[in-house]
Amino acid sequence: MNPIPLNAKAPHTGSKSRSKFTRHRQKLLFALLFCTSIFLPIPSIAANDEDKLRAVDHTIVDSDKFEAGDPPIVDSDKFGTVEHPVSDTDKFGAVEYPVIDYGIGEKAERIKRGEYLVKVGDCIACHTAPGGKPFAGGLAIEIAPFGTIFSQNITADKETGIGKWTDDQFVTAMREGIDPEGHYYYAAFPYPYFNKLSRKDVLDIKAYLEAIPAVHAPNKPLEFHFPFNIRLLQSFWRFMFFDGYRGEFKSNEKQSPEWNRGAYLVDGLGHCSMCHTPMNPIGGPIRKYAFTGGFVEGYSAPNISASALKDVPVEKIVNVFLKDELIRGGKVQGPMLQVNHDSLRYLEISDLEAIAIYLKSIESELPPPPATGKGDKAGKVIYLKYCAGCHDQGGGGAPKFGDVSAWAPLIKMGQEQMYNNAIRGIRGMPPKGNCASCTDEQVHQAVDYIVNRSKPASGEEVGVTAPVESPTSLAKGKRVYDNVCFVCHTGGELGAPKLGDKAAWEPLIEGNNIDVLVERAIHGYKGHPPKGACNTCTSADIIAAVKYMAEEGSNGNYSLW
Repeated sequence: MNPIPLNAKAPHTGSKSRSKFTRHRQKLLFALLFCTSIFLPIPSIAANDEDKLRAVDHTIVDSDKFEAGDPPIVDSDKFGTVEHPVSDTDKFGAVEYPVIDYGIGEKAERIKRGEYLVKVGDCIACHTAPGGKPFAGGLAIEIAPFGTIFSQNITADKETGIGKWTDDQFVTAMREGIDPEGHYYYAAFPYPYFNKLSRKDVLDIKAYLEAIPAVHAPNKPLEFHFPFNIRLLQSFWRFMFFDGYRGEFKSNEKQSPEWNRGAYLVDGLGHCSMCHTPMNPIGGPIRKYAFTGGFVEGYSAPNISASALKDVPVEKIVNVFLKDELIRGGKVQGPMLQVNHDSLRYLEISDLEAIAIYLKSIESELPPPPATGKGDKAGKVIYLKYCAGCHDQGGGGAPKFGDVSAWAPLIKMGQEQMYNNAIRGIRGMPPKGNCASCTDEQVHQAVDYIVNRSKPASGEEVGVTAPVESPTSLAKGKRVYDNVCFVCHTGGELGAPKLGDKAAWEPLIEGNNIDVLVERAIHGYKGHPPKGACNTCTSADIIAAVKYMAEEGSNGNYSLW
């Protein structure tokens, strides 16, 4: 998701010769214009939509904490050559990178390095329209309630692209958000992050973009609503959220090279916090809550600060990028799946590890939970602020609010199990729905609110009456696995055999038979706790789960066992 940009494209008014007094006076004028404009008629923002907009910047580590030094780099001969195999992300429909002739010598190395950097920045995702040519722009980016912006053509076409741009003009566009004509770009273009890049990296990116096939594709005009199409408002946004934070990245000598490399990638080209940091209603990042989560296109962008990742192994974080494996089990979905496909799968393992190391170090204040009161009213407040982003539209596979048929099987699991799932997170749902500062009681209130409005009315039947399900059916086993066993068996934690790994499961089944496996699962065995540490599971639940895992991990048929 892109930040809500109020720094719209407008004539650049900066002047080094302008007096300090005049500069402050103009900034005050822009502030007054902005404050006046917010009382004009504009599309309203519903309570549950407000939080969908909160997804911008990360608190770039304060520049005064850094000492002089060049940004960390990776050997250039590795650039453009790395591609790690991933599960099924190619089915996501993302665009493939164009095949180009690198040539030889120093120019070829620059192009390869630029290609790697472009992949770090995932530039192809926004600058390629569905069915369009790579990097030719035209992607419609709807930013409610402001309107629609279209990405620009960044191929080397001389009429519609960047073919005539000088090096200085390209650097200014990337790092300052100002085009060759002196107009401001929207912050949907992540110049507040690219401002951290070295000039060398920016020019290597330009070398790559000049090497890909040029495409003649005229840029589409902005479609923003009044008053957000008033160009003067952009200066106010820049003054508030960019001017005081600009500056090329400087290494922190108190930190390791890996940490510095991770900071350079995350806070610069990676612009990860555009989705993972809350922002205010006018698109300004709430820096004290850096990386504590947001909502993107109906999906949760989880908390990835130290409060969530400090105790997570680096390898497990890297697997999110390379294998689409969520930390709590399940598969990556939505926009992050495209990020993995377009960007992260191409990165060196050392860079992915550096990213993980840096994220694990970010200490941010958790957003306070809203004042909720008690009971149903409290549940509604929590729901609107933290749950509606996914459950209003059914994003990321979340059961849609009020959908009786979708919630019926979950409600049958029992309220306690639903509380547990909501608190600890399950598959694509982050713990506590991204409200890390919410108490367990507040989560319970939100669950109660959802359930009370998503269950059938008294006497109402849900769909067609289904046959009575066996308490040890494979379908029941899958549900138990998804709610309990996935914690260890998805990623092989503590030596547990992974689901579907026949090489690991078949020797266990053949050597012990399923009766022994069931007995050990129920009563505990070595490192496996009784009933998988599930206090609410019955023995039948565990039998069903073992049958399901045996069915998935072998060529046998255990449906009738």
